Amino acid sequence: MNGSDRGPAAHGSPVPAGAWVEITQVLLRAGGRAPNVPRDTAQADFVARIRGFLVAPARIGDEATVRTLLERSVTGRLSAENPRKPADFGDPVPELLRLGMEARRTLESSPR
Repeated sequence: MNGSDRGPAAHGSPVPAGAWVEITQVLLRAGGRAPNVPRDTAQADFVARIRGFLVAPARIGDEATVRTLLERSVTGRLSAENPRKPADFGDPVPELLRLGMEARRTLESSPR
């Protein structure tokens, strides 16, 4: 089961703002790749998968913006809610992700 199979988005309702999600962004279209890559590779889009917290409610497949753990804003197609790691370390825990961000901010703002 991948992230897009779970949660409200699986039923067509929007994923709420603040949810941990994955978006995809096409970086290079098929045919626009380097001439020395294998043919099957050249025939596929080069796609980035980016995870972050959803900025505004959106449905799977819609264009959406996320705020990454490094505080970047990135826009792409919403592909999964609460995505799992490919190595399958289990479901992410959004509360721990938020606490990690808070700890990073605290450490960065404290004197050394």
